[in-house]
Amino acid sequence: MYESFRMRFCVSPRMHRTPRFVIIHTLLSLMTCLSLACATSREAGPPCPAIEMSVVVDTQADSTRTGTLNDTTTILMSRTPMVATGDIISATASEGEDTWALDFTVTDVAAKRVQEVSKQNVGRNLALVVDGKVRGTPRIASAIIGNQYRIDGFDRTDAERMATAISNGCRR
Repeated sequence: MYESFRMRFCVSPRMHRTPRFVIIHTLLSLMTCLSLACATSREAGPPCPAIEMSVVVDTQADSTRTGTLNDTTTILMSRTPMVATGDIISATASEGEDTWALDFTVTDVAAKRVQEVSKQNVGRNLALVVDGKVRGTPRIASAIIGNQYRIDGFDRTDAERMATAISNGCRR
């Protein structure tokens, strides 16, 4: 009786001890599974759009780059954009009269940058670039205030693709 009591409640330190190799093997297996789970790519969604707003300039310099408007006209614009895809925090697609638009909201930091740069460049044009193609060059009439912008001239599929990608956390 004493022996059965001792076996149940008084465990010897060496008895019922898991060998080290089993513990190490288990930990390595768990780490491998976790690594594979984290490395698995998330579901393929729409590709990240490259959206930029840059000032159009008159002369070529080290700080400029070219863009193509309507696949025919080449323009010069600032190499550093005021707004890029990473600055966008939300986007929606909306229907206009004949085309669709991408309405997007940028961070407060980006909105302040747009306000300062646009104030310094009143009278110049602004290049709205999406996926490397200049979608428009509106004239800056006054300092641009606010953090909500719109780019027109898309078909429904493109506008919705970009809005969905940005809404799903797509950042560049």
